[in-house]
Amino acid sequence: MKKIITLYVLCFFTTYVSFAQVGIGTSEPKEALHVAGSTSTIRIEGLSNENNSHNSGDGKMYNVFVDSDGDLSLGTQSGQIASGPNVTAPVVVQTTPNSGLNAAELYQKDFTLTQRALVVITYYVSVDFKTYDGTANIDDGRAKVAHNYFYLGNGTTADTTKAYGMTSTVYSNVNCDTATGFVYNSRSATISLDPGTYSVHLNGAVFGGDLTSEAAFRATFGDIDRLDIDAIYL
Repeated sequence: MKKIITLYVLCFFTTYVSFAQVGIGTSEPKEALHVAGSTSTIRIEGLSNENNSHNSGDGKMYNVFVDSDGDLSLGTQSGQIASGPNVTAPVVVQTTPNSGLNAAELYQKDFTLTQRALVVITYYVSVDFKTYDGTANIDDGRAKVAHNYFYLGNGTTADTTKAYGMTSTVYSNVNCDTATGFVYNSRSATISLDPGTYSVHLNGAVFGGDLTSEAAFRATFGDIDRLDIDAIYL
């Protein structure tokens, strides 16, 4: 009976040791799983092109991520999240009656990140300058400034404590009523963001120097516009 118990204990101990450290290509594993050999590889079929929607194949390489529990997963492929126009109808922004600063939101665009990423946000927007009432081209010779910039939000509310992608164009004209057409503002900003839902809130602002009512004007934003959002997953 003692021999049987001893044999059982020996078999149990041997089995435990073999499960505690497994060696492939080596009889002396140093870790729980030790794959030896200078050209050794590991295949996880759950991450293959056939079994995982994040793997598009085509001979490309994809990032594998590990979470706080040590679980492995295939990362979302870096690339374009959104691209296209977003101003549904051109937005008119007037200065104050004495040509002071005024601003308005042109659009909101939502996007979602599945992982931490560097997000590249690029916008293009047309600007058309007119007199304050919009009836004529500008010919007073004073400088007119149109700004564009965007805030980030949570898909609902913009965080107005920090503006991104600020750019401006200056327009002036004198003794001429023939200058027509659009000028354009464009800018790109790269921002590091954690997983979650975000929104881009593009704003347009106008300023005539805060002088007199004769310097007041309006700008029409977004007859032509485009927004590109690209994610570089980390």
